[in-house]
Amino acid sequence: MLVEGKKALVTGSGRGIGRGIALMLAQEGADVGVNDIERDEPAEGTLKMVGDTGRQVSWHQADVSKSSEINRMIDEFVETHGRIDILVNNAVKTYDKPFLEISEEDWDAEVAVALKGYFIACQRAAREMVKQGDGGRLVNISSVHALRAWSGDMIYGVCKAGLMRMVRSIAFDLHGHDINVNCILPGYIDSRLLPPEEEYKRGKIDHAEYAWPWIPCNRGGLPEDIAKAVMFLTSDLSSYVNGESIVVDGGLMVGGTPEMCKEG
Repeated sequence: MLVEGKKALVTGSGRGIGRGIALMLAQEGADVGVNDIERDEPAEGTLKMVGDTGRQVSWHQADVSKSSEINRMIDEFVETHGRIDILVNNAVKTYDKPFLEISEEDWDAEVAVALKGYFIACQRAAREMVKQGDGGRLVNISSVHALRAWSGDMIYGVCKAGLMRMVRSIAFDLHGHDINVNCILPGYIDSRLLPPEEEYKRGKIDHAEYAWPWIPCNRGGLPEDIAKAVMFLTSDLSSYVNGESIVVDGGLMVGGTPEMCKEG
């Protein structure tokens, strides 16, 4: 098992990509903390799936836009599991609006979750890892929106691009502590935010189907595709990978996207 005995906390893991990450970490031997803003039916489903692996699972309800709740969450996680070895920042909040329609409130709310919240969680987890004295892994889920603009994605794209730069500084500043920090940039992922588990299966609902001609792998991604990249970055397989951003998009950005490839 790739992360046997490790203690891993995954934010925004009540559904979608976060659920896939939490489940695979448990399948590979980690005890897992599940976080979301509310303990709804999808979150209960994640807890059951992770628990069914036989690993210890804990629930941590928190709004990761607030430093007080992040600190409480990590305190609770460490109290429950004894330590923290892996943090995966995955929580997201989006406001899809054109530039001229974005309000200050929209900006503040999304940045608070998707950039500030990631910074605070990384810092708090890293302080624990430094205190523990035997290293750790920090993984931030960014997006291909960091690499180019789509209509209405300004705040989201700025946050995701900021994560790429942030991991470089964190990696540099944590020199000598054996704490590796990296980003993953997903492309089109099926059921990214929707909970029904059956939609994850290949051949079911796929919101990226229209983009398949532009994806060399000829399919939309699945939460498990991102989870596999997380497994790489949280295991000893990536011990010499630090401060990097890895695109996991089936090749989408190699040739462009439907919007980029339109004639005229």
